[in-house]
Amino acid sequence: MVVLAGVLFAFVAGLLPASPADAADRLVIYSGRKEKAIKPVVEAFTKQTGIQVDLKVGKTSGLANEIRMEKARPRGDLYISTESGIVEILTKEGLLEPYQSAATKAVPEDFRSAAGTWTGISGRARIILYNKNLVPEKEVPKSIFELTNPKWKGRLAIAGTRERTTLAWATALVAVKGETFARDYLKGLHANDLKILTDNTEVWQGVGRGEFVIGLTNSPNYYLARQNNLPVGVVYPDQDAGGFGTPVNPNVVAVIKGAANPEAARKLIDFLLSPEGQRVLVTQDYEISLIADVNSSEVPPLQSIKRTAVTAQRLADLEEETLKLLTSLNPNW
Repeated sequence: MVVLAGVLFAFVAGLLPASPADAADRLVIYSGRKEKAIKPVVEAFTKQTGIQVDLKVGKTSGLANEIRMEKARPRGDLYISTESGIVEILTKEGLLEPYQSAATKAVPEDFRSAAGTWTGISGRARIILYNKNLVPEKEVPKSIFELTNPKWKGRLAIAGTRERTTLAWATALVAVKGETFARDYLKGLHANDLKILTDNTEVWQGVGRGEFVIGLTNSPNYYLARQNNLPVGVVYPDQDAGGFGTPVNPNVVAVIKGAANPEAARKLIDFLLSPEGQRVLVTQDYEISLIADVNSSEVPPLQSIKRTAVTAQRLADLEEETLKLLTSLNPNW
């Protein structure tokens, strides 16, 4: 019975969160990126450095709230976000530790914090995904603003704002076009029976299966759909001169203030921005490299995309207002 009790205790202890003393021996990452997207590059980091990693995966917003709740005694060392607005907010709240190096300074200024608290590690463009069997080539929309046309009624899908990239997209719309224009445009999408889904996976799978004709989603999902032999095409929208442009949301990394293992966290940041780390992100996850001279494989290089002109600071300032706007139009956002 004593032996059995000991085994049971060990099993239960393995399920409990690590104590601060244990955390000092391992790098603890809070990741808004899905495990399949971030785990390969984390494993490459461990192989190169020998540093062991505990990966906690969740929604970007939920993990940000955990960082707030744990600020007196942080359990995480490093935070990976799916967009920059939330890390700007955490910066203002004093919850992130500045870190700059030669690697972070190689990232374009619009993809890193002016305060040095966060840096982009890769990007995802906000694309139009369409089913090639259901949309004739000559009718493929080149702008998000064409999607209010009644011919797309009941044929459009987007993920709700639990996917932070959706909120960043809508916030960019408010920032560049103004709240009145954004409200009218979103009303037009709703008049076309826009379907708001749980996440981006449902969007690309639904478009690929023909449940929807067009989806607004992130650029890696085009490649995931193709990997699954789905008949999809892609448009980087609003690329005309003077147009809205295509938002490019950076995946962002930051050291949590008060982290038990800050030195390992800094090493991982530099690894993510190294040629090896970028190669994993770009070739395996189909993300856009933010570093010059990285082979982008099938993915269009950053320099080839006309990007929406909006700063992370502006997104942070407008995100709460934008979320209220969205939910006032439809509570499913």
